[in-house]
Amino acid sequence: MNKFLYVLIFLFTCSCSNNQKERIDILESKLSNLEKSFSEVNSSKVTKAYNGYKENIELVKSCVDTLEKSFSIRMNNYKGLKKTCPQFLATFSIAKKNLQNQIIQIQNLNLDLKNKLIPVDSINIYLELEEENIQKISDDVLELLEIYEFISSVSDSLYEPIKLYAEKYCSKKAL
Repeated sequence: MNKFLYVLIFLFTCSCSNNQKERIDILESKLSNLEKSFSEVNSSKVTKAYNGYKENIELVKSCVDTLEKSFSIRMNNYKGLKKTCPQFLATFSIAKKNLQNQIIQIQNLNLDLKNKLIPVDSINIYLELEEENIQKISDDVLELLEIYEFISSVSDSLYEPIKLYAEKYCSKKAL
């Protein structure tokens, strides 16, 4: 009977260990996917879009006296960059730092589990906390990607037309 009890405890411990390893593997996979998504974001493109926005606004202020209705609509859409570019840059730096820290945290947790430094009854609590952290980072990266897509589409579609429109008025003023 004693041997049976030891075998049962051993099997239970092995199954818990496998379950925890699977959870760690899933967390590492999620982090890897987040890191890949994050790396697709080009922060210098946002900086360039924001600088282009500021240049165009100065050009419009100095050269355009009256706005046509279609240009006014474009300008209202374009002015969305004024708020979203700084928001992107703040979110980008926070998400980058959190992602890097979480990768290190999961690596350390994995080492702690391998070295049996965490009490067995506390492992699930640690795993749940890390899952929550990764979910928060995932939400931040998703928000970052949405802002990035907005900035890219607005800048790509409106930078050149607004610049040309304002330059046309500047050349008329010069005459």
